[in-house]
Amino acid sequence: MPGMSLETTATAAPANPGHMVPLVTGSIIRADADVRFDGYGHAWIAPTSQAPTTLAPLNDEERLAEGLRGFARATAPRRAALLDAQPQGCGRDAAALARLSSKSGVAIAAVTGFHTAAHYPTGRRPWITADAALATFQRELDGGMREQPLARPAAVAAALDAEAPDDDPCWEAAVEACRRSGALLLVRLEADADLASLMRFLDARGVSGERTYVCRMETQPDDGLHRELASTGALLGYGASAFVQDGARGAMAALEQRLDDGHEGGVAIGLELARPGAWASERTGGDSDGAGPGALIASAERRLRELGASDHHVDGLLGKNLLARAARSETPGAIG
Repeated sequence: MPGMSLETTATAAPANPGHMVPLVTGSIIRADADVRFDGYGHAWIAPTSQAPTTLAPLNDEERLAEGLRGFARATAPRRAALLDAQPQGCGRDAAALARLSSKSGVAIAAVTGFHTAAHYPTGRRPWITADAALATFQRELDGGMREQPLARPAAVAAALDAEAPDDDPCWEAAVEACRRSGALLLVRLEADADLASLMRFLDARGVSGERTYVCRMETQPDDGLHRELASTGALLGYGASAFVQDGARGAMAALEQRLDDGHEGGVAIGLELARPGAWASERTGGDSDGAGPGALIASAERRLRELGASDHHVDGLLGKNLLARAARSETPGAIG
């Protein structure tokens, strides 16, 4: 990709204190806040009937609130924040997220945009044309989310699978919505995603790497493409679960390579706790198959320090890199 080298993008852009991320409560979190920010979170997934892809409902409100309170305790005195990556129409409920935020003290941001078709009822997205998709995304960015009208989404999510984005009207709409609003483009990579086609698509449309966040990079085996994408200035997101598990070191070698490259300012880590069993609860007697976001963020921090990351870089990798990218100029109606 032309125009940038790793050396020019290794340091995160300084946070603009006048910029902010809108939250599901209608409040904001400022770009210079001291946070641990889950870069790819799931705090609620409502049941979606008739969808070909089966999503386990993530909707035990008290269990989720307990887990989020543990997250807040683990990150104190920093503020805990989470970017919920579930788009509208396939499991998002911004009103439920707002309740969880109020119960736990965790700042939660949500997204508009689209998922792969298999995540929608009947296996089809609700938009046929780019104009129709853009109208939905823009309406939420300008006027609030359908379930939570006083709150605006923090990013536009776009899912990439084996199909190239060039002829997908939803991709065209997502890029245009980001261009008009200044919102961050959050790309979700499926395991079969064609990362090279994504880079060609974004480059052809002049999409700035600085406003692009590509998540689930651990699903992509070609480290050369990781390097090439990093060279555009894009923020690369990696999952914490594989990162902290000794048995999954191969899956996370790319993240460690980014650190070796000196690219700490261009990486964010997400917890991606989408399975109900990954949310520990005192009510389950400790028999869940995970320990919740509090334990996972602590494990990720320990692993980063084992790799020699400085305090500054740990802060960036676990929140501030994403916050600086996601924050934008004041959102209409937002309150401090």
